[in-house]
Amino acid sequence: MMLCGGSRGMAGSIALSSIAALHTGSGLVSTAVPDRCLETVASFHPCVMTIPLADDLQGHFAVGAVDELASRLDGLDAIGCGPGMTTNDGSMQIVRRLIEPTKLARVFDADAINCLAKMQWAKGDPISSSKSRSGKSRSNNGEANNIVLTPHPGELGRLAGIDTKNRDLQIEAAQKLAAHHHVTIVVKGGPTVVVDATRTWINSTGNPGMATAGSGDVLTGVITSLMGQGLSPWDAARLGVWIHGAAGDRAAAEYGQPGMSAYELLSELPKVIAAFDS
Repeated sequence: MMLCGGSRGMAGSIALSSIAALHTGSGLVSTAVPDRCLETVASFHPCVMTIPLADDLQGHFAVGAVDELASRLDGLDAIGCGPGMTTNDGSMQIVRRLIEPTKLARVFDADAINCLAKMQWAKGDPISSSKSRSGKSRSNNGEANNIVLTPHPGELGRLAGIDTKNRDLQIEAAQKLAAHHHVTIVVKGGPTVVVDATRTWINSTGNPGMATAGSGDVLTGVITSLMGQGLSPWDAARLGVWIHGAAGDRAAAEYGQPGMSAYELLSELPKVIAAFDS
């Protein structure tokens, strides 16, 4: 599996996603980052493979970096995109490429969702109405599109053009988007809600201490890992949100909600997952 993101000053975001994927069970995690961010991301964990893509000399993805990324997509089980990547032209090209119909499992978070908002993706034709790159029409259901979006309220507001203060409106907008584009959407909040074209699920784990920088990046890695291990978008999103919240509850019990950070979540992930095997 692969994670794609990061930029100068925000390299830690994609590093958190990558480490979370390792701790969720992915045997091999590659992380595609702007060239100038490679050493920073690589320094976080020795088991994460880093892939340098062309940057714009400022530490952001360059126009044309998408071609380098596309050449590495064959053989991947899943890719998570967005944490820390910005919405510059190079990032926009990457998101446009990854949103195209394909069998590849994909998770869009953070700036990837902001790129979709700039593209006015929410108002566009359903993904499944397009043809795949092979020219064959794809089936018209959410599982076939193999996509999970993980917006926080602000990102969902930009994507759907809604008032982010109204929780009921957030859920309703996510349901409409999920039905229109046949995707699964994780609506972050207290509690987090997962929706697809026909279903709604409310999470029972997590706590207010998880509203901290980097927590969503960890979730991106968890869900991408689960999709890479073969779970459907619906199942990966629900299980990922539950595991993420349970790790947050363990971290809160040990460190307290005010003092916990996303980094503490990482060490709790394997403990939560180990409980499934006991």
